[in-house]
Amino acid sequence: MNFFKTIIKRFWIVILLAVIINVPILVIGTYRTDKTITLKGDTTNIKSLVEVDNEYTEEGSFSSIYVISMDHSTILQNMICDLSNTTDVDDLSDYYLHFTDSETYQMGQVQKNSSIQTSIITAFNYAKSLNEKVYIDYKFKSLCVSFYFEGSPFKIKDEIIKINDIDVTAGRDEFVKQILSSKENDLVTVLRDEQEINIKLSKNAYQLMRFYEYYDINYDTIFPKITVNKSSSGGPSGGLLQTLSILNRLTEMDYSKGLKISGTGTMSVSFNVGAIGGIKQKIYTAYDDNVDIFFCPEKNYEEALIAYNNLKKKERMKLVSVKTLADAVSYLENV
Repeated sequence: MNFFKTIIKRFWIVILLAVIINVPILVIGTYRTDKTITLKGDTTNIKSLVEVDNEYTEEGSFSSIYVISMDHSTILQNMICDLSNTTDVDDLSDYYLHFTDSETYQMGQVQKNSSIQTSIITAFNYAKSLNEKVYIDYKFKSLCVSFYFEGSPFKIKDEIIKINDIDVTAGRDEFVKQILSSKENDLVTVLRDEQEINIKLSKNAYQLMRFYEYYDINYDTIFPKITVNKSSSGGPSGGLLQTLSILNRLTEMDYSKGLKISGTGTMSVSFNVGAIGGIKQKIYTAYDDNVDIFFCPEKNYEEALIAYNNLKKKERMKLVSVKTLADAVSYLENV
């Protein structure tokens, strides 16, 4: 004890300065705020995500893009990211404050799973007109909850399988219409941890949650055979490029033409390309990874163009706005 007293007496100024300097650093480095940060990420060759048997030759590549998003970032992280022109620091929406880190991850995985299923279905259906041997059998499975408002009885990953007396066998369009028009006291049946649970809707009805479509694909009869590997990334924005990559390996024509093709956009079973978030960071990520062609959803084009015009040598990467899968395919056919 006397030893420590001696040390404190002799070095009290040094100890005091260390406390004064390090405590604020500790606070700003660990205190989490209601901010969200979006940073540049990387591109990922989709071949590693969905493998296709007896593939046609592919001289180029199709890559999806992921960005890094951090919710409830620390004060120090916000300060550092504010200094970067390629990073955005925004207020976290009040609607997301109640989610845990685990739920945020699950949310991204629900979106990713739906995106992969939709890309496979869309690519095979489009390829049928180009290659008569292509075959896929699938059916609508459920609406999987990817977001719920605070106080909602729903949970992330709940699969909606029935609304009142109408179940999923009614088909995608009818089932989606029913949940969108749901009202107070409607009974919704969900599959949660392999157990069926009935939820009676309150006045908020449909506003209680958001969902993504899930499908059952018959992988035993699909032709050619495919293998879907696990992915740690989340979100639905890889849909368009996933579809293009799979389609390219189902048809004799090589749409890649030796180019590095990337971009972003959701994909629907009706072949439409939807808007996404983080477009600025995706433009910068693609450019840094020497992408030749960047496909952008039409609804994101104006925002993308601002980031694109900030590139030093933008001419080496083409920015292409697309509204449908056919738009992207047509552009590649004429490259």
